[in-house]
Amino acid sequence: MVRYKQGIELIAQAMRMMPIGSADREKIMTNFAIYVRKVAELEYLNKTAAEVDQYRISANSIGHSYYKIFTRCCDKKLRMVHVQDAYIVAHHQLLNFVRFCELIVPLSENLLVITLKTGVDAQKNENEFKELARSLEKRGVTLQVNYSGTLHDREIIFDNGWVVKSGRGLDYFKPAEGKYVLGICDMDQRPCHETTIDFLKRKN
Repeated sequence: MVRYKQGIELIAQAMRMMPIGSADREKIMTNFAIYVRKVAELEYLNKTAAEVDQYRISANSIGHSYYKIFTRCCDKKLRMVHVQDAYIVAHHQLLNFVRFCELIVPLSENLLVITLKTGVDAQKNENEFKELARSLEKRGVTLQVNYSGTLHDREIIFDNGWVVKSGRGLDYFKPAEGKYVLGICDMDQRPCHETTIDFLKRKN
């Protein structure tokens, strides 16, 4: 695992020196993603060296924006986030993913890559993903989207040690009750579905 971490650091340094959107940067980004996922998987399997926390959301409750949920996972060490969610398909699910990106980018100054693994039905949103990718590129972040026909689990892996699991993934907000109501813009004011979010964090 030490060699994987050394490889990650070398690749990250190289990516920072390359122009955003360059062909060379795109090529090494693939290796970077592989190394980061491998380290996350190895450390996640070592559950005896992890701290676990749960966050419960009751039905129709408010105050559960992504800022409240995911801020703890963002810091200067974060360079890659892997989102695994088969259901980034409907318009509101796409918006949820955009909101998630809007949160983690400014809170993680060394973030380089966001990867999304989602269901094959999401291929119809390829243009929307490309638009988001162009927007993220302006902030120095590369978006990589992959599709799977067998994916069901929902989890988010942060390469700084956090793993977040939830049965509803990012899709725990209820639909707004109108166009001009509280919760349209401020998701802390949006009523939620009942769900439990599990946090796993490696001990230092």
